[in-house]
Amino acid sequence: MKLSVEKRSGVLLHPTSLPGGHGIGDLGPESYKFIDHLSDMGQSLWQVLPLGPTDQFNSPYSSISTFAGNHLLISLDLLVEANLLKASAIKTKPSLNSNRVNFKDVIAYKAPLLKQVSKDFNTKASTDMRNRFEDFKDNNSYWLDGYSLFCANKEANQHRPWMKWKEKNLGLKECIDQAMVLQFLFHDQWQSLHRYCKGKGVQVIGDMPIYVDHDSSDVYSNRHLFNLDENGRMIYQSGAPPCDFQKNGQLWGTPVYNWDKHEEEQYKWWIQRFKKLFQMVDIIRLDHFIGYAKFYRILTKNKTAVNGEWLRGPGTNFFDTVLKAIKTFNVIVEDLGDVTQDVIELRDRYRFPGMKVFQFEADSMQHSKDCDSNSFFCTGTHDNDTIMGWFKSLPKQRSDHNELSQDSLLNFFNCNKENVHWKMINYTLRKSSKFVVVPMQDLFAEDSRARFNVPGTLSNHNWSWRMKPNQLTDSIKNKLEDLTKNIRN
Repeated sequence: MKLSVEKRSGVLLHPTSLPGGHGIGDLGPESYKFIDHLSDMGQSLWQVLPLGPTDQFNSPYSSISTFAGNHLLISLDLLVEANLLKASAIKTKPSLNSNRVNFKDVIAYKAPLLKQVSKDFNTKASTDMRNRFEDFKDNNSYWLDGYSLFCANKEANQHRPWMKWKEKNLGLKECIDQAMVLQFLFHDQWQSLHRYCKGKGVQVIGDMPIYVDHDSSDVYSNRHLFNLDENGRMIYQSGAPPCDFQKNGQLWGTPVYNWDKHEEEQYKWWIQRFKKLFQMVDIIRLDHFIGYAKFYRILTKNKTAVNGEWLRGPGTNFFDTVLKAIKTFNVIVEDLGDVTQDVIELRDRYRFPGMKVFQFEADSMQHSKDCDSNSFFCTGTHDNDTIMGWFKSLPKQRSDHNELSQDSLLNFFNCNKENVHWKMINYTLRKSSKFVVVPMQDLFAEDSRARFNVPGTLSNHNWSWRMKPNQLTDSIKNKLEDLTKNIRN
């Protein structure tokens, strides 16, 4: 349960942000090159966001399955290598943005190719690959069968939410088989990449959102585990109460759990969920850890979160049960925000490392003590501005109302604007936290235009940033390597 005390550092980069010629980062050659870069820089952690298939808003945190993989990450180049796709099929392609993911264009380009590959799989796949496919189906039937049926029904019902379907469980075999093939291809490519990471001494930090989408195979196949009415509609939705930043609170649009039912079933669904993700990654980041101690629910008829209510979460009963079933439980918990004592006590009871973010800690840099070694420190998260975007948003000089300013940071670090990002990265690396991670955008000193997500917005700008080919120069690599060496000497 307790993680190694060895200090480790790495980079946050979701696979969609990798460079490449197909409009979106994938699990192909550029991902292997990135792992080589990590190793060259002395880094041993690769943090990714949730890897599941996304909904129409393209957020990794809004998925149609917590078990499945995002088929848009399947590498077309590796399909060509496996003789599942002709090289000529990907030579002529539409003009795709190389600096950002245009999900609409990518789907229009990749989906027909992937569908054809799944149709031709039995005739084109090697004997060894077909055998791996059969093993994959056997080992993953507990989620794969329901997910594939969900996808087939979704297509048969013009992609409407499952609550509005006219069930069509007959005549769907071809679509079900295709969904299974795509899941196999994703997982086969991911497992190969994960093995490569291990060979390079790189551990993968995955991500588990606490909630799942209402319009997902998870809810569709396990309705009794969620607070739904007899027609499958949400009775309550999850969210957050009003705060200084959002006076009406937040409505998340995801169903809350029927925790009594989960307890009755000894948290079987959760244990399956954890075991599946631990097969794919080495460490799991538990998003919204507060929800395991207590959760906020709002009646679905309410237009704001003002009149929601707090209820006790599954707490120690949940983790005691899960830890009995999963002996090696390497997690990091996202305990940011208005964290109360009950959340801290739950975290500390199991010695789970909590999170620290430079942008939240900078205000008290000159006065703060070093942090607990049992923690995860980062310059920013996927929801933060980049550190240079954040720096440029600060007032240039201190005022009576704000101690933190551009000048105060430059004075503290004794540097100029051109290298302040390296000073902030170095400060983060030198904290006592056993885990330190820097988003790739911060290594590049990118400004707010490279921000990965702005919470509470549905902009096409969100989730779309990509690193440019050859943007990770030898100079940047050598600088990070030198800084990393210094914290270990």
